[in-house]
Amino acid sequence: MFRIRPRDVDFRRPRNPTSPWSLGGLPGPAAEPVDAPDALEVPEAVGRALLRRRGLRTGAVARMPAAGRTRFLLPPGSAEEVPGLLEWLEWGGIALDLTVLAACDPWEAAVWLRPPGQGCEADLVGLVSAAATECHRARLVRATQPFAFS
Repeated sequence: MFRIRPRDVDFRRPRNPTSPWSLGGLPGPAAEPVDAPDALEVPEAVGRALLRRRGLRTGAVARMPAAGRTRFLLPPGSAEEVPGLLEWLEWGGIALDLTVLAACDPWEAAVWLRPPGQGCEADLVGLVSAAATECHRARLVRATQPFAFS
């Protein structure tokens, strides 16, 4: 099934004024914590398939080559909604290779495929639905059992 992994990350870093998670200009050394975005993490092949879909608003996307994963950044607090959303979309009892990261550190991204920016928000329902479909499709492709014909 899917996993939710909370993160213990300190977000007291200089803020980028163009970041959608920015609260204003660059802070001094006593910066206040910023609401960190959540992330939907999928295998790299699934991430490529999602990026090829036309009309899917994915938001900011980061590739993690060392782990072979792709992260789609979600608005803060979205990680709590994903399990119920997967149930509602009828993906609840199916093992999917996707992970939801609560309070993901956007600065640890290795390669930005689509960097965060203003007006770059993900369509949560569409993204989770498409990610579940592509994860299941990838699982079926990897299956070693041959098709049975009668």
